[in-house]
Amino acid sequence: MRERLRHRLDLVGLCALLAIVLVTYQRLDPTLLSPATVTILSAQFLPLILTAVGQTIVMLTGGIDLSLGAVLTLGMAVFVTNGNVYTGMALALAVTVAAGAANGALVAYARLPPIIVTLAASFLWGGVTLIVLPQPGGHVPSGLVHAYNLGWHGVALPLVALALALGLWKLVRTTRFGLSVYAVGGNEHGAYASGIDTRRTKILAYGFAGLFTGLAGIGLAIQTGSGDPTIGAPYTLNSIAVAVLGGISFFGGVGQMRGTVLGALLLGLLTNLLLFTGISTFYQLILQGVVLVVAVTVKTLATRERTA
Repeated sequence: MRERLRHRLDLVGLCALLAIVLVTYQRLDPTLLSPATVTILSAQFLPLILTAVGQTIVMLTGGIDLSLGAVLTLGMAVFVTNGNVYTGMALALAVTVAAGAANGALVAYARLPPIIVTLAASFLWGGVTLIVLPQPGGHVPSGLVHAYNLGWHGVALPLVALALALGLWKLVRTTRFGLSVYAVGGNEHGAYASGIDTRRTKILAYGFAGLFTGLAGIGLAIQTGSGDPTIGAPYTLNSIAVAVLGGISFFGGVGQMRGTVLGALLLGLLTNLLLFTGISTFYQLILQGVVLVVAVTVKTLATRERTA
């Protein structure tokens, strides 16, 4: 009960920060909450939210994935180089799920630190991406780009995609696998002693991370109308920062997906707010970095105190 109360207080604090940023943004841009602006912003934030969701699943098992940015661009590259939209989506998701599962298999069976395995995998998948898409390009139908960024008959497609993705996780969360993710992250040896296949759980967790990251890559490709083999790099560290900001423990087994989504919205709105105010790009990066360092430090210290 005490732990749940602390988690709720974390979410309340995050909501308060988000409300402050929203009010400030609203004063500078009165159209912030208009349907058109919401659609545009949702298209812009969707890749980060989905990548952070994937990172969260891995972190809940006690791991970390430094290859998600490379997997995102790999999914994007496969999608934009295929002539058919639906075939391209299916192939992109199949490739990213396979890449994630491969990462998980190495972590589970080689018993190497996830940070080492996924760092090496980031170079591997980055190289494969450059083979598939050596330079920025590819094609996404203009009608799909327009509908995605500006709405389709009044419907914000990015919000629909986000709702379906989060609904999928909510459904998975109630399954044996979903419960196993928290169990493995909380106490891997105890989970194994309870009959949970910890290796299978890790492989599936990394595979699901690949699924959500592949969706993020597809969303980013549709938003921009093309592919870029180097665009995914910032999403790796940002997804980690967002997850920790949302209350996900580096030590595994602690946190809720709603916190990750709120953290992604906070980071996205803060970045846009800095752009809107006209602050120099150099100072924007410094300020954004300081905010993330402070937020991650506070969350990490709080987590250590809880586990002490």
